[in-house]
Amino acid sequence: MSASEGNRLLVLVIDEDDDLGFKAGVKSPVVGRTENYDAALKLIMADPEDADANAMFAAINLYDVLLKNPINELEIVTITGKKGGGMESDIKIGRELDSVLSQYPADRCIIVTDGPLSQSILSVVGSRIKIDSVKTIVVKQSQSVEQTWLLLGRYLRMAIFDVEYAKYVLGIPGILLFIVGILYSFNLLNLPIILSIIGLAFLIRGFGIDSAVVSFSRRIYGFTERPLVGQIRVFTSVAAIILIISAFSFGIGEVVSYITRYLPNAPPISEQPEFWLSRLGLLSGILLVNSIDLLTVAALILAAYNIFYYFYLRSPKLWRMLQATVVILFLWALLKALGEFLRTSEIQYLVQLSFIAIIGFATLATSFILIRSIKSRFPLAAKKGR
Repeated sequence: MSASEGNRLLVLVIDEDDDLGFKAGVKSPVVGRTENYDAALKLIMADPEDADANAMFAAINLYDVLLKNPINELEIVTITGKKGGGMESDIKIGRELDSVLSQYPADRCIIVTDGPLSQSILSVVGSRIKIDSVKTIVVKQSQSVEQTWLLLGRYLRMAIFDVEYAKYVLGIPGILLFIVGILYSFNLLNLPIILSIIGLAFLIRGFGIDSAVVSFSRRIYGFTERPLVGQIRVFTSVAAIILIISAFSFGIGEVVSYITRYLPNAPPISEQPEFWLSRLGLLSGILLVNSIDLLTVAALILAAYNIFYYFYLRSPKLWRMLQATVVILFLWALLKALGEFLRTSEIQYLVQLSFIAIIGFATLATSFILIRSIKSRFPLAAKKGR
């Protein structure tokens, strides 16, 4: 189908967790209407309730509608990520999109998906091709009472027999009941302990500590099998955590050493809180001066990895991370001067603090303008055929 330059349109289906390959055994990318139709049939036969199949059929329908407009040259493609999502899924999606664009250099795309896409996916696609629209397919459900009960029963079965749901619906209450039983058997059951256990469970789940620990363990376990980018990420994360722990350990150790050396007869904080409040600035300064250097190194290591990662993806977020690196350096100088002032109360550090704040603002404003200028003149372009 002939079309003028600039009107090549791509109908792009994104299966972020690779249900197409995992359930139907179809390799991606899937290019062409017939190929996508056959792949969607295989997926819906493998799992009639899968939302990705509905998204593929919706994309085919959209393709047929747009095909009636002779202005656009059209192609339909389905690309997939990896099971569980994450950075490796983003890289796979970017690699498949590069492969598609090397064969069909489209100018614009319409994304069709079964749910909201993450910002990282939109960044990967947007750095390679202009996005005209994102169409999210929501499957309509029957509103009858019978269908509602069937749906409720299905969800209850999932909560009991599906491991992904059962560990939250049954596993967490089971752990709490087990702990309560142990405490009761040792005659340690009381309200403060119960509230502490429940509060700790809420804290771990609310801040995603359990997910972070599991994710970190999986990264360590599969370290050698990961691509180079993943190995660098594991290394920088571990290095940053070690530096952060070391920074606070060293800083707290210096505070304790100061108290032991210069305040050996200090009263307990519960008896004379005003004694400690009057020295709070001094102790905070000691902690800050002795920990800020390692904390800054940890932040710079993470920033360096993100710069490398966004450069690898050809993402516009690269410029944002360069700006953040400059911010980290000036925050280090600012907090270092603040710590010295709190520790010594010397006026020279207060003057130094003021100068750093003024120079830092001017430098950050200048770097912001400079980065915007460089970004407009040399926009990042996605590598094709990688």
